[in-house]
Amino acid sequence: MIDDQSPPTRAQRARALVSRTVEDAQLARPRLALGSMVLLCLMILGGSLMPVPYVIERPGPAIDVLGEYEDEQILTIDGAETHPTDGELMMTTVSVDGGPGYRVTPVEVVASWFDRTQAVMPREAVFPEGQTRQETVLTNSVAMSTSQQGAVAVALDELGIEYEPVVMVSGVEQDGPADGTLEGGDVILSVNGSTATDVAGYQELVRGTEDGQDVDVRVRRGDEEIDLEVPAETVDGSSRMGVVLSPGYDFPMDVHLSVGEIGGPSAGMMFSLSVYDELTPGALTEGRQIAGTGTIDADGAVGPIGGIRQKMVGAHESGAEYFLAPSENCDEVVGYEPEGLDVVAVSDFEGAVEATESIAQDGDTEGLPSCDEVVDQTDQTEENS
Repeated sequence: MIDDQSPPTRAQRARALVSRTVEDAQLARPRLALGSMVLLCLMILGGSLMPVPYVIERPGPAIDVLGEYEDEQILTIDGAETHPTDGELMMTTVSVDGGPGYRVTPVEVVASWFDRTQAVMPREAVFPEGQTRQETVLTNSVAMSTSQQGAVAVALDELGIEYEPVVMVSGVEQDGPADGTLEGGDVILSVNGSTATDVAGYQELVRGTEDGQDVDVRVRRGDEEIDLEVPAETVDGSSRMGVVLSPGYDFPMDVHLSVGEIGGPSAGMMFSLSVYDELTPGALTEGRQIAGTGTIDADGAVGPIGGIRQKMVGAHESGAEYFLAPSENCDEVVGYEPEGLDVVAVSDFEGAVEATESIAQDGDTEGLPSCDEVVDQTDQTEENS
């Protein structure tokens, strides 16, 4: 027997179509949700790994200038009487992530915002726009070289020891024309057979070299005078060797400071204290751990530096008990001193020596200028002006 089945009505067909559509959507929804979640996770992961235009300053190590760094004695003085010393005079450093040739991610930036020991800044606030990694290395190397020269000069001035000004090579561009011929620390004696009295004079002599010709340079390297033929390149119609020339000094003794690839000018004050310590009888610190930072100019003035908060943290973590800070950085110091680290404000080399001697003798900072006092005096002066 065959059942008599009449064809479905239009309404029945419509209900069946809707039903199948709903069933298909219910089957597809989990797959769609899973795919969307995977895509979202990939987008978040990709965004978190993308480089951003910021730098992060973190505490670096504090290094005893009277000791060793990378298995090499940092300060050596030959040709003058030196004296045994004790304690530590510690230069402080900052680790900078995100500079030219490196990158930081949004995740790192956000994490650093919540860490008081770290600082986040726009890259252009620290590095000039377009500066390459090689240019950064050269800039830091030149700053360190000139800082060391100036630091030694200030210490000798304090001791009444005379020296002569010179023009020296403070940096050589990597892969530049003079790379492999001239070296950092070479003292320029003549260029193309002529002498000059300052940096500008020697630069003019180099620029006057004919196109395609080497530059004949006589230098003093250590105790030896050397004649060199230095390759040059023509840029904007002038010859250049790819070196940085800076004012330097001819000291009556050989003073060498070795800190590896650490660059920048901020260790100037601590270099000066260390040279002064080794050239004077007795230990300047009398066995105490004293850290500090600050540039130093030809007149002995101590100048401000970057990353003071990170440097205080690094000093404390390295065992320092006392910290010498530039007076001009005091507004960044107050409220950020690590517990157990006594901070003294200094404005010149003479003040740095006096503070170190006082700490060595008394074992405290009583009577020495504090950053709180400096900030209060500054605020009062501004109110009265």
